[in-house]
Amino acid sequence: MNISNFISKRYLFSKKSRNVINLISLISLTGLLVSAASLIVILSGFNGIQKYVEDVYEKFSASIYVYPKTGKLINQTDSIFFYLNNQKKIKYFSKVIEQTALLKFENRWVTSTIKGVDSNTYNLKNWSSNLLEGNGELYTKTQPKILLGYGIQNELQVPYNKDSPNEIKIFSISKTKKISMQNRSSLNKKNLIFGGTYTINPELDFSSAIIDYSVANKVFEMKNGANYLEIFLKNKKDIFNIKYELAANNKKLLFKTHRENNQLIYAASDAEKWIVLAVLIFVLTLSSFTVVASITMLIIDKKKDIKSLIALGCNSNTIKNIFLKEGLMISYFGSMGGLIIGLFICFIQMKFHLLKLENSALEYWPVVIKSKDILMLLIILFTMGFISSYIPARILVRRILKN
Repeated sequence: MNISNFISKRYLFSKKSRNVINLISLISLTGLLVSAASLIVILSGFNGIQKYVEDVYEKFSASIYVYPKTGKLINQTDSIFFYLNNQKKIKYFSKVIEQTALLKFENRWVTSTIKGVDSNTYNLKNWSSNLLEGNGELYTKTQPKILLGYGIQNELQVPYNKDSPNEIKIFSISKTKKISMQNRSSLNKKNLIFGGTYTINPELDFSSAIIDYSVANKVFEMKNGANYLEIFLKNKKDIFNIKYELAANNKKLLFKTHRENNQLIYAASDAEKWIVLAVLIFVLTLSSFTVVASITMLIIDKKKDIKSLIALGCNSNTIKNIFLKEGLMISYFGSMGGLIIGLFICFIQMKFHLLKLENSALEYWPVVIKSKDILMLLIILFTMGFISSYIPARILVRRILKN
């Protein structure tokens, strides 16, 4: 039997040694347990929110976006279209027009960002869960439709009526006619059928509307060009290879992945997560200091025992290991117990959705447990546990033995 293991367990669990030191040890263990549980719960909560944000933005996102480096237009004669039509790994691509226009319903006006998308590549299935009204179609028989963000629809106060649809007028400034207050023909106008309302996120809900590309092409006089292109791949694993290949052959264009296109959103989400993690690790560090205090007081209290062990022939390493192992037991029991409790709380939330979110886009707080987070926390907890146990066990015991 390893004598250091036996004695360290006796010091920690013996019923005859209940005193203030055991109370401090219990407080240390509880502090580590709460800190470890908080770490895994909060990290999993942030993962859930992050996944929700990614799902919202990725649901309607392309694999690669193509922008002009100079100007605001990709011409229909650009060589990029030759590469896109001959690249077998591309599922399809779409020209997109994105311009600002005025929308009018009755006597109400609102400024909106109009997105013209190709009806041939417009994926109606993706919109089913985001439509508040309407069926999401961009055409009814031969009449073009317009889909409004929830905020835009609310500002125009246009009701949706399937049997007797309302018309919305869209106005844009002509690029070929002279602008003046008297010259009304300097504005391009088009009547569109109100086809429904969607909600994606507050940014888009209160600023955007969607129409067919051909309609936007005429209203904004784009001459079959596009403000940018959306490329959809057959296999997302090819995204970087295709991006670099296209960029090498089209120097005048800028290529971005979905994550690069929304870099600020993802960077802000990651920053929030790591800032909170840093604060929690700081709290965990403070909790670890209680282990240092607990082992320090135990060493001082057990001076007589140390003398007895030396008299019985124990060497200095054995005595140091006794207190090191007790500190490790406090740290690891607290850390592992906290992780297990934290994971249990996460599984309860995932299964029963106890934490509700009222007046929100989410019904309950989403939780996502990632194995890499658990591994990272285990490394942090075990490292801090070893350091907080090593300091008093080695340094203080060595001083006592010298005296």
